[in-house]
Amino acid sequence: MSNKEVKAALKSARDAIRNKEYKEALKHCKAVLKQEKNNYNAWVFIGLAAAELEQPDQAKGAYKKAAELEPGQLLAWQGLANLYEKTNHADAREDLVNVYQKLLELYESTDKQKWCEVCKKLVELYYQEKKFLQVARSWHRLIKTRQEEGADNNELHQLWQRLVQLLAECVHLQDNETQQLLLGAFEQAVSSSDPIPSEDHQKLYREFIQCLSKFPHEFPRLKKACEDMMVLYPSVSYPLEVLCLHFIQSGNPDDF
Repeated sequence: MSNKEVKAALKSARDAIRNKEYKEALKHCKAVLKQEKNNYNAWVFIGLAAAELEQPDQAKGAYKKAAELEPGQLLAWQGLANLYEKTNHADAREDLVNVYQKLLELYESTDKQKWCEVCKKLVELYYQEKKFLQVARSWHRLIKTRQEEGADNNELHQLWQRLVQLLAECVHLQDNETQQLLLGAFEQAVSSSDPIPSEDHQKLYREFIQCLSKFPHEFPRLKKACEDMMVLYPSVSYPLEVLCLHFIQSGNPDDF
């Protein structure tokens, strides 16, 4: 098979896939591989056709072969991601984390929108696995990227709030770094809220103080948050109640 014939066979395979003739596509690709066993596009097309024929093992093997041949090309990694996303096995989720990490690497300098989409998917996987430090670090990277891309204050506020939601319910499972990233996210969400004052901002402030109260070593931070909230919302008793409760429980007047 000449170089011209290889190109013609790959075009026939592409056309067959477009026409949903997946078995025909496999025939063309295998003919190419007899001549060029390391042809990247042939392996990618086999992966795509096999996946459509519900042959996941063959599809995975083909995509992996293509990724090994040209790790800097997107198609094989995208194919693996699509394949693993349809699988619920724990092993597939672990493989999917690795694929997402590779896609982030490839998208970082070429397509920021795709990078953000994959980052959100990766965070969701980390969250399902209760890997909260990875959740926090990855979401911070997402926020930094959106800041660099010129995201407005409202979008950034929503992103900080989402990080709070991802971390706030599982404080007892977190290490110190994750807890600090959570508290920092709360502070960013509180300060970026608009308008101030408002019912939503007051609710967020209350949740922040409630979170801080779970960490005895963060009393100076708690005290400041309560005092700041009392200035903004003088008719709201909650921050004063929190401070009084701390005083009763600690029995230390030097705290005030």
